[in-house]
Amino acid sequence: MIKAAISLLLGLAVASPAAAAPAEAAEPIYGVWIRGGHQQKLEFFDCDGKLCARGVFPPPPPGQPPALVLRYAARTEPNRWKGDLYNPENGKVYVGIITLDSPTQLTLTGCLIAFLCQSESWSKVPVEPAPSQKTPTPRRRN
Repeated sequence: MIKAAISLLLGLAVASPAAAAPAEAAEPIYGVWIRGGHQQKLEFFDCDGKLCARGVFPPPPPGQPPALVLRYAARTEPNRWKGDLYNPENGKVYVGIITLDSPTQLTLTGCLIAFLCQSESWSKVPVEPAPSQKTPTPRRRN
């Protein structure tokens, strides 16, 4: 039951995303990540020197204010943060631990209490290059 509740929390947490903002390039954790085996996406970003995340897919219902899913997580050691995971469905806040396993993989752990936790893998969404602005080559007149 606890495992199902945490899985539900992690799944529902991205149901109320905010509008996307540009990701910071300074930290490899910043950017958009997709939940393993799902289409849900979170964008991790800097918020007042802490780590925050908001849902970017699926989009929120029209007129619904965005929810901040991961709130002000502090770095506890290199490549590891701890903060509050907010469930917009029930308004409850859980302990969240984020571990950057590699530049393209992270583990998000949600805990009801210290020993009742569930972890999920997330993969970084590659940033697509901006379309190039090629200047047409002038034609040669004869």
